[in-house]
Amino acid sequence: MKGIVLSLGVPKRAKRRFPRLPAPDFRYIFRRYGITLIFVLLILAGMVLGALYSRSADTKALESLDFLFTTNLGSRLSQSAIGTFCACFASDFIFLVCAFLFGTAPWGLPFEFASVMFKGFGIGVTAAYLYISHGLSGVGFYLLVLLPGTFLFCMALAVFSASAFEFSKRMFVMTACRAVPLSSAREGLLRLGSKFLTALIFTFAASLLDTLLWSMFAGAFKF
Repeated sequence: MKGIVLSLGVPKRAKRRFPRLPAPDFRYIFRRYGITLIFVLLILAGMVLGALYSRSADTKALESLDFLFTTNLGSRLSQSAIGTFCACFASDFIFLVCAFLFGTAPWGLPFEFASVMFKGFGIGVTAAYLYISHGLSGVGFYLLVLLPGTFLFCMALAVFSASAFEFSKRMFVMTACRAVPLSSAREGLLRLGSKFLTALIFTFAASLLDTLLWSMFAGAFKF
């Protein structure tokens, strides 16, 4: 009887209770989103450089960058909601326009990389400045008030910069190799302009989110 039971073994259904999940296709992921990931890494690298710079820079040098980055909380906190929205939107809009302009030029690839990395540099400067100047209150302020809108804009910037990269690379190949384009440059520019409008909508939404969080929570922090 014991031999019969052992010969039956475990039912197949019991063996397959936990089905194997398919392994992710990293080649497809990199081929589909590789350029976007590169721009995300550029933002992260810029953040590290900005944090290192903020540790050695003086207060006057940091406050001179307040137009692009949030390094002067005193003036920012005294602004109205409209002033806060304009400041947030203007600083993000500059980087988005730079990505668009460099993306339309065949020689714009290195400048596009530099502008996106500079945005990350500003994020690192802001985060490190708040921590160095205000300690844990600055960290809480950044995480609660600044980070949500910054994250939304950076995702929009990385995705749009990838599209601008592809168009700029195509213009460079056409100029350097004098290749016959498969489709007109006008069609590609129209598609890039459409994606720019989409990124602009996300930039507008990120600025609204920044303004809402500033209005709701900024007064709770004493600097």
